[in-house]
Amino acid sequence: MFFPLFVDLSQKEILIVGAGTIARRRIRTLCGFAGHMTVVAPGVDPEIRELAKDYPITVWEREFEPGDLAGKDFVLAAADDEALNRDIYVMCREKGIPANNCSDKTMCDFQFPSVVKDGDVVIGINASGKNHRLVKETRIRVEKALGVSKGIYG
Repeated sequence: MFFPLFVDLSQKEILIVGAGTIARRRIRTLCGFAGHMTVVAPGVDPEIRELAKDYPITVWEREFEPGDLAGKDFVLAAADDEALNRDIYVMCREKGIPANNCSDKTMCDFQFPSVVKDGDVVIGINASGKNHRLVKETRIRVEKALGVSKGIYG
């Protein structure tokens, strides 16, 4: 299956640093697309632990360490610490790993879309990180047009 970046993630290793609200939404969106996800954070949202029972997700409940980047194909810096997210993005750039910094849209190698999935049809919705409300409204309109009861929110 293809994620709306139109990149096959089924054999990719994805690191998510952080386990709060934004990380939870992004992990939920990636379920069914990603080959394997590793979540590292000192505290982990209970929903992420539940998702890890059904999807290939490894949870490390601890602080991020630079060695966590080893072998990763994509990184989502979604910690509640802007400085840490920035540092992770810089480290990823140095290592050639595409990264998304949830706290600074200028430090993203890719944008993370809102997703609507209907069978084999996958639609990604994005407003360049500028208008999240417009993205949500558009997603709802697309869901209604397709008759999909609930999309996947990035």
